[in-house]
Order: sequence, then C-alpha cells, then structure tokens
Amino acid sequence: MKMNRELLLRLDNAKIEKDALKKSLLVLAILTEALKPEGIKPILVGGRALEFYTLGGYATKDIDIVLNGRQQAKAMLAEMGFQNRPGERHWYHEELDLAIEIPDDILAGSQEKVVTLEIDNLELYIIGIEDLVLDRLAAAKYWKSEADLLWAAKLLALHHDSVDWGYLEATGNSTQLGDVLDYAKKKSKAYLE
Repeated sequence: MKMNRELLLRLDNAKIEKDALKKSLLVLAILTEALKPEGIKPILVGGRALEFYTLGGYATKDIDIVLNGRQQAKAMLAEMGFQNRPGERHWYHEELDLAIEIPDDILAGSQEKVVTLEIDNLELYIIGIEDLVLDRLAAAKYWKSEADLLWAAKLLALHHDSVDWGYLEATGNSTQLGDVLDYAKKKSKAYLE
C-alpha cells in the first residue's frame, strides 16, 4: 500500500498550516483518502471532534480515530512519517506536531449519524453530534467528570437546532444516561439565555 505523490505533496503543504484544528482535519482527510482504496473509513472522535463542534472552544493536541483496518492504517501512518515507539498508544509526526491514536475499531454510536466534512477537496468523517454528547455524558456519569457534563451542555446549546433530539433521548435512555442528559439539557438552556 503506497500513498500517491499528490497526497504526499498535500501532507508536505499541511506542515505550514498555522491553525491546529485545520491542520489536524487536513491530515485526517489525507489519511482518509489514502485508505479509501482499502475500504477503510477513519472516523474522528474524542477531543478533536469536540474542538470541531465547539468551534475551537475546546483544545487538544491529539487526534483520536476509530476504524476497521488498524494494521493498514498503521502502515499508512508510517508511510506518512508518523512514528510509534514500542509500548506507546500514539503515532507522532514531529514536523506536523501531531499525534494520532486509534482507541477502538468500532464506533461507539450510529454510523448513520456520522458527518462527512470536506476540506481542501478531500473528505473526512466525524462522529455525529448526538453520539459525541452521549460520550461526554457517559464520562460525566461514570467517571464523575463535571467538565464533560459542561461540554455536553455546551454542545447542546451550540447545536440546539440541528440535534436529533428523538435519537439523543432514546439512546440516552436506553444506555442509562437519561438522568445526566436531563441535567445537560437544563444547563444548555442557561447557556442559550
């Protein structure tokens, strides 16, 4: 599996991008395009997804992706210049100052809710807003993370008009997150006022 010359040139150009979020999205779009022939679809989750949906309100240094095809992705990351030291979870690219982690093979959420973004005429995929909210609510409930509860409320406030409330409430109730969802909804209304 070899990355084509055009994608390598785009990767080289990404090194001069000053905006950290844009750079990470561009690098992920390049990886996504490179893995497309293998039928592998990386999906952005975690902190960078939160940073995207909060319009930069949350900041993180690493990129978390889930995908089916970990070995092919690792080979492509190596070809892109990312390095992984034995025992470390992250793949790091010094020139890009970016770290990528693949925490899981399966998306914790609905494939139907995954959003397709376009950057520099390349596509990338990001977890749906509802599933990101549910992820933060689970961290709030089970890890007692007040910060994640507040981020869930901020997401709901920022995206109030585009959230699929039926899906969010049904999934929240079926995963025993209804109580923290109710609290986050109340808190989000305070942000809207």
